[in-house]
Amino acid sequence: MVVVRLNWSTELVLDKGDAMTLVGILERAYRWESKYITKEKSETGEAHTLYFTYPNEEEYGMKIINDSIFNMAKLAGKPAEQA
Repeated sequence: MVVVRLNWSTELVLDKGDAMTLVGILERAYRWESKYITKEKSETGEAHTLYFTYPNEEEYGMKIINDSIFNMAKLAGKPAEQA
């Protein structure tokens, strides 16, 4: 099994075939961003949204875990919420 870290709080566990498929998708992906411009900050005096897309330059981490560790973690399930 392969653990893929997408950001600081999201890690996914995939089999190696799916992990490599995801890697292929991520290396071709573009970032999407929108920015809302208020009337006060707009050059036209009207509120509007600007859209941007650009190559994804994020780095993603991957690590291989043993199937027995994966199965043990799977039995543990979702962790309890911290108070």
